[in-house]
Amino acid sequence: MKLQKEFEQFYKDIRIDGEQNTLIQKRTVLENEIKDKLPEIMGTHDIELSKSDIRMIDQGSYKYNTTIRSSVVDRDVAVMIPLDIIKNPDPRKIKGYLRDSIDISIRTVQIKEPCVRAAYHKNGEEYLHIDLPLYARDGDSVYLARGREYGSYKWEPADPDGLNDDLCGKINGAAQLRRVICYLKKWKNEHYANSISDHEIPPSIGLTYLACDCFEAQSIDDSDNDLLAFQKTVQNICNRFSITRDFSGNITSAKISRYLTVQPYTDVFQKMKDSSDSYMITFYKRLCVAKDNLTNAVNVESDHDAAEYVVKVLGDEFEVPPKSTANKSTQSNREHSFG
Repeated sequence: MKLQKEFEQFYKDIRIDGEQNTLIQKRTVLENEIKDKLPEIMGTHDIELSKSDIRMIDQGSYKYNTTIRSSVVDRDVAVMIPLDIIKNPDPRKIKGYLRDSIDISIRTVQIKEPCVRAAYHKNGEEYLHIDLPLYARDGDSVYLARGREYGSYKWEPADPDGLNDDLCGKINGAAQLRRVICYLKKWKNEHYANSISDHEIPPSIGLTYLACDCFEAQSIDDSDNDLLAFQKTVQNICNRFSITRDFSGNITSAKISRYLTVQPYTDVFQKMKDSSDSYMITFYKRLCVAKDNLTNAVNVESDHDAAEYVVKVLGDEFEVPPKSTANKSTQSNREHSFG
């Protein structure tokens, strides 16, 4: 099976299987601080909230078990509280109260547009942040607090539990799909490492949904073939783009949408589109380069040559078998590690 051993080893190397003790500790401390301090802070503003009313919800890649290693650990834990949004129409104020409940010297706390972020630094470099989206449950409805400390704001209808159920329902029990999602996220980390704006980078939830939509399980003789599954998935994603070209054949527009199937039913790529037309064109072109390299990897005979093409997609952590033993079972001789 071409490169299956190498893909499986690569997956083990890049994947984070569960939370590390340091992250568990920091997340637990944050949760305790929020539950201990937020009710008191809210009370000073005549908003009744008890400790037992506060609900913490796992979100993001840790929830879906698709987390990969990166230079900065990124964790999402939602905070849900009961709140009358008619009486409290400005979510920025409530996010400010959440910030105040965890704002101490050992971390940097910042109000971001979709969340409150607690960041941790070592020797002046950020190594971990925990994003805390704030949700208000008002009767049977749930709303996400959107808005930075200054500027536009709104309570946006949301369904964090429904989103978790949707993605977990697609990914859980589909081991090859989960691996392909991780490969796609590693591709993003490799090819967007030098990006300046957050909005030029395709969001992880968008890549995850596209992978779920476009995935085709691949096996030979009842054994998984991750190279072919990854290639087919990237090819199918490229095919979903709507492309416009000028008379010279140059791409002038590239568009792709993926709408949430739960509240607020928005296009997860909308901010990327709104920021610059060039971002989507770059996204498409980079995916097509990945598709071409993976297609070459599928078509060449040598495992060594195939791996050389895969490295162009996933980075040089992917092991390249020696030419002399390219088609034989070899032991991994990787000399580097992650973290």
